[in-house]
Amino acid sequence: MKKIIALPFALLLAACTAGGNMNSGLGVGNSLITAAVDSQCRAELNKRNEWRMIALAMTAEKQQEWEDKICGCASEEAPNQMTANEMVQIVNPATRTQAVASVTAKTVTACMKRLYR
Repeated sequence: MKKIIALPFALLLAACTAGGNMNSGLGVGNSLITAAVDSQCRAELNKRNEWRMIALAMTAEKQQEWEDKICGCASEEAPNQMTANEMVQIVNPATRTQAVASVTAKTVTACMKRLYR
């Protein structure tokens, strides 16, 4: 329990020492976030009607290639798009799923628009 309480303070302290940038110096945290977002992204893509329609016209290899591009983009962008509040929510197991879903939804939509232009 003490670790859960201490982690948000450690993140904030790291941000302060990094000049106020929440993403600097948090490589381990960012890798956990990117892994969670990648997993959530793949699940979300398969729920989206526009993705399912597009995927019907692709081979399995092409579908995997585009899924990797979209979810790779979302995973890379997620730590940059997160607010301090979302960072704290991801640390808390009770709110983690909702926070990851929120960040993923924002980044997947942006990445799909960017990659399909």
